[in-house]
Amino acid sequence: MAQINSFFKRDIMSTLTRYVYFLLFLAGFVLTGCMGSASAGENSKAPADSLDEASRDLFVKGSLSAVSGDYDAAIAQFRKVLASEPENAAVHFSLSKTYVALTMPDSAKHYAEKAVHFNPSNKYYRQLLAGIYFDMKLFSDAAEQFERIALMEPADTRGLFYLAHAYLADEKHEQALKTFARILKLDPSNESAQAQSLWLELKLKRYGAAIHSLEKMMEENGSNDRLQLTLGELYLQSGKPVKALEIFRKIIDKTPSFVPAWVALFETHIEQGERELFLGELRRFFAVDDINFSLKMEAVKLFMLRAENDPSYREPVYSMVDELAAFRPGVSSVHVLRGMSHRARKKYSLAQEDFQKALDLDPKNLVAWEELASTYMAREQYHHVFYTVARARDTIGHSTLRLEVFEGYALFRSGIYLKSVEVLEKARDYEKKGMPAGLLVHAHITRAMAYDKLKKQQNSVDAYRDVLSVDPENVLALNNLAYLYAVRGEKLDEAMKYAKQAVGAEPDNPVFLDTLGWLYYKTGDYSKAREILEKALSIETDEPEIYEHLAEIYQALGDPAREKECLDKANLLRKEEASQESKRKSQK
Repeated sequence: MAQINSFFKRDIMSTLTRYVYFLLFLAGFVLTGCMGSASAGENSKAPADSLDEASRDLFVKGSLSAVSGDYDAAIAQFRKVLASEPENAAVHFSLSKTYVALTMPDSAKHYAEKAVHFNPSNKYYRQLLAGIYFDMKLFSDAAEQFERIALMEPADTRGLFYLAHAYLADEKHEQALKTFARILKLDPSNESAQAQSLWLELKLKRYGAAIHSLEKMMEENGSNDRLQLTLGELYLQSGKPVKALEIFRKIIDKTPSFVPAWVALFETHIEQGERELFLGELRRFFAVDDINFSLKMEAVKLFMLRAENDPSYREPVYSMVDELAAFRPGVSSVHVLRGMSHRARKKYSLAQEDFQKALDLDPKNLVAWEELASTYMAREQYHHVFYTVARARDTIGHSTLRLEVFEGYALFRSGIYLKSVEVLEKARDYEKKGMPAGLLVHAHITRAMAYDKLKKQQNSVDAYRDVLSVDPENVLALNNLAYLYAVRGEKLDEAMKYAKQAVGAEPDNPVFLDTLGWLYYKTGDYSKAREILEKALSIETDEPEIYEHLAEIYQALGDPAREKECLDKANLLRKEEASQESKRKSQK
């Protein structure tokens, strides 16, 4: 439904801003409303809110004070009038407007309600009260007032629009739709009401009614490719893919360069499982001369993104990329896309071949260098990462944050910690250049872990703080920073807050539970610490550090038997870890 949502974005924004225009509309009735001379309708005259001579003089002075911005004086004068004529609606109305100007909604509401109570047939009083209700988000009360105003002047579509928008604000979509229907009965060609009705029919998933509304709009106001596309999407949503495909093809036959129609056509064939039809249309799309090749590339990228979240799109997208490569085999960026497609299927050798082919065609293709390094990272071939990053720098003449992160991480995983932090410290220079937050976070986390390996805890703390400055809810940084504070015995209140936040995000993460339990131990709550660490062990039974922490807790609780049991288990697991690490090294 992306096309439909895009089409109506302007109308939705219009809904949200109409109240501003309504306030401006109200301003035009200030003097008329004050004098109580406004007509409530052709057959219904509002009674005049007359004043005696002394009160009239005070009222005029109050009105002049309000106009000049001396609201305190205006209020004082209006209240003097009310002292002698407490049921005069016009004075209550003027007081309400004064409090509106002072942005005191409760007082404004009180006096507007009084004005309506004493003169219920004056539509301007009701308009002011309805506007105040709306501004205070009392949408049901606002709708009730707008409904009464609409009944006073049933032929005035403007009042019905206000009513509809009050229902929209209150998320009463059924009532809003019925109100727009009332408008269209009075003014069948009202484009705004037509668009709003169509949007509501879509929101309520009344696709049949939406189709009828859209076809009527197109009949009255003319059609275009985007409206036709929306109609096709509606047929698709209503379970009529054949009719939808017919419309999409009609658009393409008329305007072959209209890429959204091609996209909708592909989506429909994919979702209907029509592989051969999809491939046929895809080849026709690539052959259209009126479509710039960059747009064809963007369409393929769009489907690649779709495939990341929707497994049903993956095989068709692989075919799409292969067809693109067959169509333009001499384009470097095409091989990058196909390499990414191969890597998504874990066909790393084929991916590397495509990235290398892209570089053969264009040695300065930076994305190809980055993707090649990324593929070596995925295969944990860190020596190839170093070599690729070095070649990229030599060829292009500079590095990128992504390449720096790859190199820093590869160095870290290779145990070259000092060099890793030297490389990753450079990433701090990129923060001023609007780089992607994800890459900065990756750089800072790797730097923090490398500093931890180098036993430079303060540097590690600083690096985790850098992570949180970019991503305040990063649970790994929250947990690790909390643990560092626990180890150092500092900022324990702050550490506890971070640890609880991490566990709140991932309540069954044994590592996060271990940190939280250890902090309870550090703050002297041994029973709570034991409870949390035993929960951690119930999830992860092979983590020696949890047993070591529990041993200390049992010691504090005076349970030497359980303490020894935990220490023995921790020592056994440490020996097994050392043995496995030795085997890995010998295999290398």
